[in-house]
Amino acid sequence: MISIQVYYVLRKALLFVCLSLPMQLLADKCGTFGSHFNSRQEAVRKGERILAPDLPFSFLSEKKHFRIHYSLTGKGAVDPLDNDRSTIPDYVEACARAFEYAYAIEVDSMGFLPTPNNGANGSDPYDVYIIEFADQGFYGLTTVRESLPNSTNSHAYSLTYIEVDNNYSTNDKNAFGNQSFNTFGLDALKITAAHEYHHAIQLANYGMNSQQYDVSFYEMFSTWLEFYLYPEIKDYHFYVRDYFLEPKKNRFGQRYVQNIASGYANALFLEYLHGEFGNAPLVQIWQEIGRKTYAYHALEMTLQANFTPLHQLWCGYQERIFHTGRRAIDKDSQEVFNDARTFPELKGSIDIADPTSLFTGAIFPYELSLNSCILPTFTEIADTAHILISTAYQDYFRNFGSQDMSFSIVINGNSNNTPIGISNYYADINTSSIPFCSLIRLAGGKFDLSAERVYPNPFLISKHKTINFPVPSTAIAGNQVQLNIFTPSGFPVLAKQLPIIIDYDNTNPYMNTLVARLDEILDLKPGVYLFTLSETEKTDSYSGKFIVKP
Repeated sequence: MISIQVYYVLRKALLFVCLSLPMQLLADKCGTFGSHFNSRQEAVRKGERILAPDLPFSFLSEKKHFRIHYSLTGKGAVDPLDNDRSTIPDYVEACARAFEYAYAIEVDSMGFLPTPNNGANGSDPYDVYIIEFADQGFYGLTTVRESLPNSTNSHAYSLTYIEVDNNYSTNDKNAFGNQSFNTFGLDALKITAAHEYHHAIQLANYGMNSQQYDVSFYEMFSTWLEFYLYPEIKDYHFYVRDYFLEPKKNRFGQRYVQNIASGYANALFLEYLHGEFGNAPLVQIWQEIGRKTYAYHALEMTLQANFTPLHQLWCGYQERIFHTGRRAIDKDSQEVFNDARTFPELKGSIDIADPTSLFTGAIFPYELSLNSCILPTFTEIADTAHILISTAYQDYFRNFGSQDMSFSIVINGNSNNTPIGISNYYADINTSSIPFCSLIRLAGGKFDLSAERVYPNPFLISKHKTINFPVPSTAIAGNQVQLNIFTPSGFPVLAKQLPIIIDYDNTNPYMNTLVARLDEILDLKPGVYLFTLSETEKTDSYSGKFIVKP
């Protein structure tokens, strides 16, 4: 049981900390849109010819939907390894299979129209070029090569070709010296085929407006298809985790071209939508986009007409967003995301009802704001209340230019307000008369400490020699962190700086890879301990508890 005394010892590390963390330097998922798209689209409008890479060899896929172009020499050469002695490099054959699989699922199974391909009346296969992408850092690129009929200055339908990397090597570095990819080899090739081929479908059959409004939806859809086609490949984790770590920066429904990355981060919404209604709304949304409706409004229109309105569906979605990490452990698998336990928990604000707590801020529609309040009862911490709010209303995406709106949450003993679920505490949520979804959940324990795990836990004195502590996600191997350990009564046991190391022996996806390892454990007697851990000269911190047994 945690006392008020120890709470105040830890208060500096735990309260009033903005838990949103900087985005990591990740590989770019896709180079299709942005300035590249604008320049190619403008060239096509002027009647200029777009030249694809000139590669000496090509291979026709088994069902003849794709022609794979490649080279055996030069910067973008593929590995000539040919284990099946077919005279075609194995990597080229794997590329052809990956694109045919994308076609089989996206066209044959889901019901999207195929690309019209190339040549007279679309008689030629779709062109895929294997090149070197290491310096650019893209997984893949879909390039406009020709305008299709029905294109206008404001909405274009385009024939395209796709480029993929020649090996997705762990040794590839981009122009900034960072690793070019997060997933490698054939796994990276497979998800890139799934991602980029739908861009080809999008641009040919449904088009893109001249301002690239709602382009984040295009990227959201292609990113979701990666893990829909290949649930065993977890590359998308690198991108959707940003939603949980920076929910304001990566809020749902950002509409401008500079917000492309928010589409990657929100791909889980389509997992939820598909789980609720199957393929039908997904295809219908694109059909509406093809009628020159902006993508997020097309989403609204489709759901309003045939399924559950978006603003109502959103309330169920935020329940999924809340239940990740440790919060997903006891949930039924049908009530959480497929990989919910391995995602971070949503970051937000923390305060204590002392005796009143006040949360204020500004929120856009379809943005989530998590506000966690520690609830004391006399001399003890009774529980932690998590209050998740999001404004959402019908036809929000019909217009552009909306502003964020102020909100406030007051937690106190006023029984005229919404009960929290523990005696003597109530919440007053105010969103300036804008409709909102709210979710109030108690932690189910005396104090909801960080979901990041200490291991081994419990620590057995007779068996274990070291104990590993989680570090902030901003941490870098080799940096120093400050570890402080306390007894439940608040008595300090240990204060020590430790280096951040990589735990190469850790294969458990629920544990941490970067850790601070303590090997001076002789002073730890059997019992329960609390800890805080923070990077030196930084405010980001983790805290938690662990058990020591004989």
